Amino acid sequence: MALCRPDHGEVFNIHPTGEQYTEFFSRAIVRTPELEVIRLVLPRGESLREHGFAGDCTLQCVEGRVQLDVGGQQVLLRESEMTCLAAHQLHALHALTHAVVLVTIVLHKSGVVVH
Repeated sequence: MALCRPDHGEVFNIHPTGEQYTEFFSRAIVRTPELEVIRLVLPRGESLREHGFAGDCTLQCVEGRVQLDVGGQQVLLRESEMTCLAAHQLHALHALTHAVVLVTIVLHKSGVVVH
């Protein structure tokens, strides 16, 4: 998985369209000691099984619609919508359409690395 630091100034295309979903892939696009930003590319019907992160995180739907299963509830996350999850909160995702989700994870809290 290719990682870069934000001071490189590289511009990333995070928004595949149409058939580009077969060419784009999920990848960590930024990682520093404090945070990680991951671009998830989820073709329609693809799911990520239940998981959690040691740090707080945000999920921002850039394109499409995903179902977020969290705390026994199913939540619809649509394009331009965002949510926040607490550290260790288990969740799963299911792409209802082709979708792109940016995940931002806090890796460092109060001087202690939490990943």
